[in-house]
Amino acid sequence: MRVLAISLGLGLSPVMADTLSIRLDQANSGADQCPLVFVLDTTTETEFTQLQTKVVLLNTASGVLRLSLLDFQSLPAQGMRVRSFNLPNLDCADVGRVLFNAMGPCTPLAASACTAALTVSSETEIEVLK
Repeated sequence: MRVLAISLGLGLSPVMADTLSIRLDQANSGADQCPLVFVLDTTTETEFTQLQTKVVLLNTASGVLRLSLLDFQSLPAQGMRVRSFNLPNLDCADVGRVLFNAMGPCTPLAASACTAALTVSSETEIEVLK
């Protein structure tokens, strides 16, 4: 506590951990498809040239509906992007959870570094887990 007070007195700010956040923003069933809209935001100084994740879509009873690879493409350093994925032959109402099962590739970082920095959330009725 004393060290923090001294560094604040010197005008230094406390170090915040870098984050890569992925938020499920929309999930509205369409014509025989489930479009999922994600908002990505990062506080890292890293520009991601490639960002992919393996997700598991679970029904409301936690049964597996589908395994999917989501390619979020690129993400600028300290930037934000919106990406949409249309999942065919799926009703969004059947999806209870989205599990981010594995990160990678996550260029230029190792998949483990992306997983450590990852935070997930949802603005929908679908729960998002890491």
